[in-house]
Amino acid sequence: MTKISADKKEKKDLTFEESFERLQSVVNTLESGQASLDNSLKLYEEGISLIRKCHEHLAGARRKIELITGINANGEPITEPLKEEERSLEERSETKGR
Repeated sequence: MTKISADKKEKKDLTFEESFERLQSVVNTLESGQASLDNSLKLYEEGISLIRKCHEHLAGARRKIELITGINANGEPITEPLKEEERSLEERSETKGR
């Protein structure tokens, strides 16, 4: 496996926390102004990719959230999946703008 394909595979396998930490590092490097133009462009592209990955992780987590709708006779919670229309208008507009 080449270094480039290994790097791509590694980025795909990052957790949300790892992606976010790397994104913070990329932003810090760009904000420092110490990177060359070419390196800054590569970092910018990497940052965009990391942002997308973070959004994918968050969307996946959001799909797994369940609402507690009550408690049954045994005292156990009654749950149902969170439906898209139950998200606030603000949450929906934020995801559409991305």
